[in-house]
Amino acid sequence: MKHNKKKDNNIKKDKPLTPRKERDDRSYFAVTRRRRNRNLMIIVPAVIVLLGILAYAVTVYSGHLERPGQNFGPLGSEHVHAAFAVKINGEKLDFSQEKYQVKSQYIHVENNDGNTLHRHATGVPAGEFFASLGMNVTDSCFTLENKTSYCSNGNSNLEFYVNGNKTNSIANYIFNEDDRILIVYGNKNAMETQQDLDALRLAEIKK
Repeated sequence: MKHNKKKDNNIKKDKPLTPRKERDDRSYFAVTRRRRNRNLMIIVPAVIVLLGILAYAVTVYSGHLERPGQNFGPLGSEHVHAAFAVKINGEKLDFSQEKYQVKSQYIHVENNDGNTLHRHATGVPAGEFFASLGMNVTDSCFTLENKTSYCSNGNSNLEFYVNGNKTNSIANYIFNEDDRILIVYGNKNAMETQQDLDALRLAEIKK
């Protein structure tokens, strides 16, 4: 007895790729590979440059921490607070502004407060704080970060007070815990100066 073999018409044999199809596939993979290589040529150098910049920044920052000045102690060797105020021609400088916050790890104002100085190492003078802001203070002149200077001239004078006592210099003064430092410039009488000292005496020292 013969059995008729039925052909399954649902089974389709894969047809071999035509030469054109093979060329298209190869072209697609080649384009993809070239695009990937081109992207790598852009990304890898960019990453190398960024790593170089980061390494340089870390080196400079670390060097600053290790060698801030000849007489500075190690960072964290002390934590001292003092109230301070600077008044120029009757106007108090506002050190609570963001541009003045924590510009030096060694001596700074922080937390949007502009009345308390924080000193985080031994041997750091008050003048270092102003220098970190681009300002400068000498025995006779106070210079803002915009390079405007206010100098004693006989009519208007620069004066310094520590805990209510007048002193001739402040730049090299290393303040103690709870000191109160007033820097004032202008043509002021004794009563006006006393009012400034009283206000500073009542100012909160934030620790």
